[in-house]
Amino acid sequence: MVKNIKGLAKQPNSNRHLAKRFKLLNRLSFGSYKEKTIIKASGLKKMPYDLHDVEVTDSNCIFRAIINDNTSPFNSINRIKYNPSPSYISRANMKGQGIAYYTCDLDISVIEACRDKLRNSSDREFYLTVSKWKIVKGVAVQIICNSQKAQSVGTDLIEFCKATNAKRRKDFKRKYYRTYSLKTRFIADQYAKDDIACEKDYIISAIHSKTLLKSEKIDGVIYPSVGYMYKGFNYAIKPSLFDNSYFQLNEVAHVKVRFDKDFTKYPKIEVLKTTSTFSGDEIVW
Repeated sequence: MVKNIKGLAKQPNSNRHLAKRFKLLNRLSFGSYKEKTIIKASGLKKMPYDLHDVEVTDSNCIFRAIINDNTSPFNSINRIKYNPSPSYISRANMKGQGIAYYTCDLDISVIEACRDKLRNSSDREFYLTVSKWKIVKGVAVQIICNSQKAQSVGTDLIEFCKATNAKRRKDFKRKYYRTYSLKTRFIADQYAKDDIACEKDYIISAIHSKTLLKSEKIDGVIYPSVGYMYKGFNYAIKPSLFDNSYFQLNEVAHVKVRFDKDFTKYPKIEVLKTTSTFSGDEIVW
């Protein structure tokens, strides 16, 4: 049964009420609620964003893993590049919104690709095709950095957060900085959400990402990897960047992975073979 969120139709009229609102929403599973109700209850309107440039270096690459249909790897570049029209809501996309999900390393891409299967089935062994792409043009991204849970694992995420917050303290009066801080932390907590009961639980981060990526100034969103216990980073990138040669396919790997019954433990990852030979759309193994 679809519900309304009782008592949350009105917009918070103070930062104290806004903090309480976000605390409640962070505890809810949204499966029983209307999408419009969730969005309205969040009270989120247009927010400033802070762009960071992903620089072009010899070692700066991104990775994408896809579970194979069987034990054999895929042989089409277009098949592994991005999803042009997903039929589901996920952490950084709405239904039908083409999105390119990538990570900062091979093992993170493998773990992220298997996450839904691990959560929803007893399967623990998978074969995947993993592509490695070199960044050849600068990419402007929004870094989701305000989740305290994600900051606590020891990455440099907190440094981005400190730099961004210092800038905003100069820009805003105290009251408005507090509002900004509450909203950015809430959004970051939604990106870092690990208790997912249904795809609608992604609705707030998905709408936030979709809104950002409509801007011509923003190429992608970087956020902590939930599947990798926040110790690595995921990218949600505009598919058009791949069509406009911002990335160059460097290597494709055929990978086998085996997870423990407790799939939160680090898995055994075996690279079966790799190739850097391509002919048009074909991956030549």
